[in-house]
Amino acid sequence: MIVGLLGNDSQLVTVLQEHLNKKGFYPCRLDELSVVEKAQHYVFRETEVPLNCDELQEQGMILVWVGPRSKVSASFDLVLGPQDSEKEARAKINQLVWQRVAGPTRPDWDEYFMKIAQVASMRSNCIKRRVGALIVRDRRIISTGYNGTPRGTRNCNEGGCPRCSLLIASGTRLEECLCSHAEENAITQAAYHGTSVKDGTLYTTFSPCLMCTKMVINSGIIEVIFNVEYPLNEISFELLNQASVAIRKHQVT
Repeated sequence: MIVGLLGNDSQLVTVLQEHLNKKGFYPCRLDELSVVEKAQHYVFRETEVPLNCDELQEQGMILVWVGPRSKVSASFDLVLGPQDSEKEARAKINQLVWQRVAGPTRPDWDEYFMKIAQVASMRSNCIKRRVGALIVRDRRIISTGYNGTPRGTRNCNEGGCPRCSLLIASGTRLEECLCSHAEENAITQAAYHGTSVKDGTLYTTFSPCLMCTKMVINSGIIEVIFNVEYPLNEISFELLNQASVAIRKHQVT
């Protein structure tokens, strides 16, 4: 990370530079930036605004103006002036640097697991729809699944499922589909390896069909969280409610 302290308030600039030096930022000059060690942090100071100010920001540098606001002629990540005490200026620098280091907001558990389910769906070879699911217990993934033809048979995209190959309309001739659903595969995969899913939570990119709903209930899963609703879900939702299995939607892009 590189921080540029720009402006003519030399006293406050010196205070901030010394503060950043103590935080592990090495002093350097603007004309040295092309040869500095990329893995280190640096701070440079200039009394005037560089002509390539926008270009420096596009490269990820943090530019801070220190001086009267009336002399600000460019866009800066932070503007500090006479109204800011040394303590306030240090706190604002700390917050700005921390935000840049921390990056995007940390996802909550639902978003974290749902996005993993989305990644699992990318393994699907189904021609019509890719679905991913995973089972979590104590915030630990114990099984994953995606939709496709059964183990040891021809893949769906290789003609393994006639219904998918013929692109049959959604919700019709379901009895002809040879593909196992993502939720089904997550449950049976756990059984195959001798792992109990009792008291687990199922994350799925598509709300479960009736068959998968019955498997969810009988396997002891206590909560279902889905991203997108399956068109024929009224009976599934009613059955889950009767069995006291919580179900809710958590949509992620």
